Amino acid sequence: MLYDSLTIQEVVDSESAAEFLKEATKLASSKELEDIAKKLSTKQQYFKKTLGQNNLNTIDERELEHLLRRVFSISRKSPKIIRMIGFENLCNSINELLYGEYGELESGKRITIFTKSVSNVLDERRAINLASELLHYSDPEKYALWTNWIWDPITGSGALQMVLQEEMWIQGDTISDRYDSISSALKIIEHAGYSKSISGNASGMLGCSLYLACVHAVYMYTVFRMKMSNEFNRILPELPEMVERLLGVRKMEVDQYV
Repeated sequence: MLYDSLTIQEVVDSESAAEFLKEATKLASSKELEDIAKKLSTKQQYFKKTLGQNNLNTIDERELEHLLRRVFSISRKSPKIIRMIGFENLCNSINELLYGEYGELESGKRITIFTKSVSNVLDERRAINLASELLHYSDPEKYALWTNWIWDPITGSGALQMVLQEEMWIQGDTISDRYDSISSALKIIEHAGYSKSISGNASGMLGCSLYLACVHAVYMYTVFRMKMSNEFNRILPELPEMVERLLGVRKMEVDQYV
């Protein structure tokens, strides 16, 4: 479902959205959230610089592997993924996604084409995750972020569904249609102001990504605390670490790539 003609109140479950925000600020200090926001901004600058068209044409395998380690869903397997797809093949697919002959197509259709180009190695969900992160962090205001933890196309669950009204849902039979629907919903959530409330250092759609990572982390943190033993809970990462891992900014030095 596209939400362009609907109001914030019709799309967003304000009570749930505010409650998740409240819990996130209980489980993480203002400084911790501000630090994550700074790291997220650094990641965006790093992706924009590394994926710039001139740089992408001369990137080497080590640089590409380093960048892909910042994509949560494939981080640990990035060397193997590059090897199995082929360094040149993957670079060509990324180039086409960002700048190639498909650049005039809608972003959802470009994600579909990218997904098919790597389907011999990556399943659809991880391919979508990768394509979406490459687009989003190269230009956050133009491209929305779609990851499994934002909205899982198989289960229909995720942080996004937790803050939408019950009658609102993501529709579409194709990757492209679903991406358009998710993008519309995320823009309304951003307009609602929750991203600004989570951290003054995260603005626009980057802030929206941070907010939804906090929503997912609060949910996971709560579920694990309720269901798991005290012994397991002692090794459960604190919320700031969970959020950093979801966003691919764990151990990232602020302004490292400026």
